[in-house]
Amino acid sequence: MPVLQHNNQLLIVRISLSPSEVPFLLARHRQEYEDAVEIEQLGAQLLATDFPPDISLDFLERVHRWGKAYRNLTRVSQTGGVKIACTLRVARDLIAAGAVPDAVEEIRELPRIGLSFASKAARFLAPEKCVVLDSVIRGRLGYGETRDAYADFLQDCHQLLEMLKTSQELDSSLRAKLRVCDVEAAIFMKAKENKNVSP
Repeated sequence: MPVLQHNNQLLIVRISLSPSEVPFLLARHRQEYEDAVEIEQLGAQLLATDFPPDISLDFLERVHRWGKAYRNLTRVSQTGGVKIACTLRVARDLIAAGAVPDAVEEIRELPRIGLSFASKAARFLAPEKCVVLDSVIRGRLGYGETRDAYADFLQDCHQLLEMLKTSQELDSSLRAKLRVCDVEAAIFMKAKENKNVSP
């Protein structure tokens, strides 16, 4: 693994990402993880209608299906739409206030919801502001399973987004519409497909 020195710290680099790879990584992510657009639309519907319990439950169940966590669907149903709706409302308010890591922690308070799926739910509520920190990224890039680790990863994704938006290797139309969740999706696919990094 390459080691770099930056700001008087030694950094162990576990992945590298070329701007020219991003369109292909995003295309592969869309192909492998279908229904993202539909779940984003459902998240937007929740925001517009102030989280009806039945739609809130459907939203969280669809997030779990998208993430291939079928074994947890019964637990999500047992939590109930009212509790899920209340939790998602609080998370919405925290995201709007700029406290995204706290919003993820709020969703994590739901029974049997870990950081991975809490961050997935936040990502579909606010794709312009939130990212997913799942086991692939944690295991292969070294982020922890904590609020602070999520905050660090979110900050890293925002920094990478700003760099990509000025990269001449990307088509200007893609640069204009890139979101922080797209950056995370590209990182996820690169980490998942990187044969030189052990999970």
